[in-house]
Amino acid sequence: MRVVIVGGGLAGTSLAGSLGEAGHSVTLVDRDAGIAAQRFAEHGLSTILGDGTDPRVLADAGVGRADVVAAMLRRDADNLAVAAIARSLGALRVLVRLRDPSYRPIYAAAGIDQVFGEIDTMTGALTVAIEHPRVRHSMVLGTGDSIAFEIIVPEGATVAGRSVRDIGTSSEFPRGAVIAGIADASGSVVAPRGDSVIDGGHAVLVVSRREDAAQTIDLLTRLR
Repeated sequence: MRVVIVGGGLAGTSLAGSLGEAGHSVTLVDRDAGIAAQRFAEHGLSTILGDGTDPRVLADAGVGRADVVAAMLRRDADNLAVAAIARSLGALRVLVRLRDPSYRPIYAAAGIDQVFGEIDTMTGALTVAIEHPRVRHSMVLGTGDSIAFEIIVPEGATVAGRSVRDIGTSSEFPRGAVIAGIADASGSVVAPRGDSVIDGGHAVLVVSRREDAAQTIDLLTRLR
């Protein structure tokens, strides 16, 4: 996959490095010559020196041939400009880093629906962690009404040794929740089937409506 990332800061570089390691063709655009040279030296990234809000620079970076363009600059106004230019040059997909939540409706009005808000993501994850201390990792989904979270089923839990079907059809399991994954002690994750058994020590990935999270967590961690 051909990816153009506009913005060579920590977030943009981390994204570029991850995609590069996964085998994708990545081009990084940044106006700072020092950053461009450093990113090339550290990660071997193909770099274009220039202002990412300049249509000529983005054309030189090949956004018109890119499968994905990611706007990762520090100002939403600049990311909005990158997205509009990339769209006009024929980019297939445009992803945008949202810094100020007040820009979300502006991006939506511009037809850019793949917007990733750091503040929203961090606030949502911290809220879940504060409300539910037994949750290890979490992610807010959609408009925030649902969350995905990981929880460890303790040894001696009432659900230990029971199948996903048995747990999911019990009257105590919320209708707004679903068990989406199970990982054993080695970290190997499987997509559960109805006859998959949850044992003590397993990490369980759950997708749930926010209002059903507490009941789901209680059921999965309750001890005999």
